[in-house]
Amino acid sequence: MKKLMALAIAAACAAPAFAGDFYIGADVGRTRISDDDMKWSGTGASIFGGYQLNENLGLELGYRRLGSDSVTVANTKVDVKADALQASLLATLPLSKEFGVYGRLGVNRIEAKATAGGNSAKDSTTKALFGIGLRYAVSKEFGLRAEFQKPESSTNVLTVGADIRF
Repeated sequence: MKKLMALAIAAACAAPAFAGDFYIGADVGRTRISDDDMKWSGTGASIFGGYQLNENLGLELGYRRLGSDSVTVANTKVDVKADALQASLLATLPLSKEFGVYGRLGVNRIEAKATAGGNSAKDSTTKALFGIGLRYAVSKEFGLRAEFQKPESSTNVLTVGADIRF
């Protein structure tokens, strides 16, 4: 956490030197997790920020609430929620002045928490992150995005969101 804070402070101090290349945004979407032990889905949201290196490459950091749900395991109701910290490289292929298709390759730290009958357990894992998306530039500063992500092999995330460039 201290390293992430230091990175955020350094980015804020360097922002005037790189004006026009930074962006922030948010999205909402649906997460589906299906593994051997349980299947669940939930509504999630994320906030993210990035730096556009050039027209085709960008770096992005984000926090994603994958969602929460209640599932039944061995006749016991279990409340489950999951979050992820993400770092990605985005490769963009401009289709026109307004539209671009992008691919995402990165890493994310996923933390899941399960609570049942007053007991709780946490588990975390670091996995590769893949995604593909479409961005529409409403203006030079504002864009809309739709994306499909694969934070781990048993997890699918479909989102819509917006970003602001400055």
